[in-house]
Amino acid sequence: MMQFQGRTVLSGRGRGPALFTDQAVNFTAAFTKAGNLLPWKRGQFHDRHHPWFGEQVRGKVLVFPACIGSTHTGLVILDLVRMEEGPAALIVDRADSLLVSGIVLSAVWYGPSITVVEYSTAELREAVLAGQLLDVDGDTGIITF
Repeated sequence: MMQFQGRTVLSGRGRGPALFTDQAVNFTAAFTKAGNLLPWKRGQFHDRHHPWFGEQVRGKVLVFPACIGSTHTGLVILDLVRMEEGPAALIVDRADSLLVSGIVLSAVWYGPSITVVEYSTAELREAVLAGQLLDVDGDTGIITF
């Protein structure tokens, strides 16, 4: 078992297979397509310009360097979390307010939330295989596999 010490952004716990990318993620571009209206495709990544195109994010630990996109990002993530179609956890180099806002609002308004931990995604990618189960403890910032 290996552990990495990250920095907690949002507490909680998440466990799931790792989904890596070295590209920034635009949640608005990925989850506001017509296909996302279908119940079985709500959590499917629909940004054709991203390596995650076609991937389901539900229950996965998303590992990515940054979030890009519009101020609508928080609402997109809020809907994913509220509808229980969101990831198990997020590991990001640097979390910004647009990324975190939807998760915080989901926790306050609806109850469901997901943990967010900051850690070097490049370093994690060297140690962990894609699809490998990661345990993310948002209370301590510890990432275990």
